[in-house]
Amino acid sequence: MSIKIKGSPSKFARATEKKPSNAGGKSKAAPSTGSSNSDSIDLTGTAGKLQQIEQSLADIPIVDSSRVDAITQSINDGQYHIDNEQIADRIIESENEVNKKK
Repeated sequence: MSIKIKGSPSKFARATEKKPSNAGGKSKAAPSTGSSNSDSIDLTGTAGKLQQIEQSLADIPIVDSSRVDAITQSINDGQYHIDNEQIADRIIESENEVNKKK
């Protein structure tokens, strides 16, 4: 069986085949009728919008290269300062948030 999705980019439209169940260790092949069954689905405006947002997010780089370069340069220059108290405070905040959710 193939599934056709309308209103969706082609990379999201996939054809699938229904596979026979293998219950009890026995397998029965579905009889072939020579014609293909197909279902179609229309995506709502919200689903289309979500796909647009997903694409926008995919275009954003994972790493901020300019920030990495700036930090690398400050380390090389001996100017990078680690604030141990700020790190400790953020760890405590994080732990408090985790404990609130329990």
